[in-house]
Order: sequence, then structure tokens, then C-alpha cells
Amino acid sequence: MDYSLDELMIATMAKNLTGEVLVSSVTAFGALAALVAQKTHAPELAVLATPESGMEVTPLPTLTLGQFLTDVQRGIPLTMEEIFDAIFCDLFRIWINPAQIDQFGNVNISAIGPWEKPKVALVGSRGIPEDTSHLSQIFYYVLHHNPRSVVAKVDFRSGAGNGPERDQYLGPWGAPTLLVTDLGVFNFTGPQGSMAVQSLHPGITLDDVQAKTGFVLEMPEGDIAVTPQPTLEELDIIRRADPLEVRKLELLSGEQAAEKFVTIYERERQALHVAWPARSRF
Repeated sequence: MDYSLDELMIATMAKNLTGEVLVSSVTAFGALAALVAQKTHAPELAVLATPESGMEVTPLPTLTLGQFLTDVQRGIPLTMEEIFDAIFCDLFRIWINPAQIDQFGNVNISAIGPWEKPKVALVGSRGIPEDTSHLSQIFYYVLHHNPRSVVAKVDFRSGAGNGPERDQYLGPWGAPTLLVTDLGVFNFTGPQGSMAVQSLHPGITLDDVQAKTGFVLEMPEGDIAVTPQPTLEELDIIRRADPLEVRKLELLSGEQAAEKFVTIYERERQALHVAWPARSRF
């Protein structure tokens, strides 16, 4: 079957979304995973594209508007208060893409380097502290699995993982559930809640993963599972929802990303011109 890495990751992420919950993400990967889940095995999911467009809409990732367009523009509006209510009641799920994640599932989206003088300032913790203290399932994905992103200890803790402080102050709610990367799928069933290999993507070996991880991974006994490939139905949903292939930008960098951006921008401009032709002025 012909599929790409981004489609494998999105389909894998989708398989883990279930239940009567509100699913949200600010990324193409997260939104498409929610849509695939809803259209296949979890029709009870309520998919939130953005607070502006509301829920129960089909996301179409775009560049020029900086948010998700929808093919149904009149979704159910939600306030930020209602979204946080869903978090506090454990009726919310999100795939978070951290800059760093460590061996116990602590995550960083705030700063790389010393807090007093960081090398890179990021977006800040946003809603992750609430997610990692109230939700029964916490999902992460990393697009470039390497020793700079999958680290022994995060530079700044935006979201709490496992460890003594969780045991003392937070309890099990908000503990990390799963990590999907471009190399495999990982859970947190190792000693003291440390990261362990659940499956590896086709063609990836344990040596490949260990060489790109900033700590010693917990390995399962026996044969290593291979991540299931996407189904034809899942591929069709992804490709129909994201015909511009905005999702692929997340995996690219440098000149490749620039070339892809220009191609997508031009296709999007043409698509929006057809969808919303200029109205006559009187």
C-alpha cells in the first residue's frame, strides 16, 4: 500500500482517540487524527477545529488564514471557558507536539536552554498544565525523533510527567499516555513510569531508535511490534480533508519546506478564489 510517513503517524494517532469527548488541536496532524477517528471508529467524538469555527466541522488546514477553514462554516461555537470546563471534567483530548519530551513524559514548549537566558523562546505553557493535571489520557507526538527532542530531562517543564512530584501533588490524572514519533510508538510503562517502546514503524530498528534518543529506552521482551499501516479508508479521509497537503510542512525544513510552502500557498490561493469569489460592489 502506498502511504507516507505523515499519513502513518496521523492514522496511528487517530486509533487512540475514543469516547464521548471534545478533541482539539492547533496542528494539522492533531486535527486530521481527530477527523479520521470520528469518521471511522469513534463517531461520538466532537471535533473542535478552532474556538472561532466551533466544533462539529471538517478541518481543512490552510496557510493564509492561520487557522482551519471548514467545509461547513456554521459549527457549534464554544467559548474558552467551555473548553476549560471540558478539560476539568476530563471530556477533552488533544495531541500535543512538544519541543522536548523526557524519559518520564515531562514536556517543554516554553524555552530551550537556561530559563534566565534561553537559546530559543517558545510559545509558553498555554493549557498544558491543566491538561497534565486533569485528563485521564495525555497524547504527544514528535515529528523529528532525535536527542534534542527526546531528552533525558527537559530544559523547562511546561507539562508534568511521571515521578515523585506527580505522586505527591497530582496523582494519576494527567500522566502521559502515549508518544508517537517518526520512528515509532512509545508508552510510559517502564520503571517509575519511564518511556518504553510499544511499536516501531516499518523499517525502523531498535538500534535506530536508541541512537536518536537522549536516554536508555526500556525495551519490551520478545518480538517488537510493528506499527500497523493506514487503511485505505483512513488514507482517503486524510487526503480529502487536506488536499493542499499542509500537513507535510510539519515534517520538512530548510529549502524543502520553502519550496513546499510556495506550492501550497499558490494552490490555496486558487482554491480560496474559487470558494469565495469577489462580490460585486454597489
